Amino acid sequence: MSLRIRVDGTILCAAMHPKKKGDTYVPDGLHYRLSVLEKVIVTEPHEKHQIHGQWWWHDEVPEGIQISDFYLNK
Repeated sequence: MSLRIRVDGTILCAAMHPKKKGDTYVPDGLHYRLSVLEKVIVTEPHEKHQIHGQWWWHDEVPEGIQISDFYLNK
């Protein structure tokens, strides 16, 4: 899945969020590297991700957000 980074820094699933002016598009391959291989961008467990479709830098996760266990195991 590819991502969109909004001008305010919000990282969103590109499949779930329509393009807006000023978005930076992150293609599948780079998204895979950042999320799966390097785990520097993280998201919630699938059940919540499919509702919100939001991602965060691993060191900027807002308080109260539960990150998928996949990202906690390095």
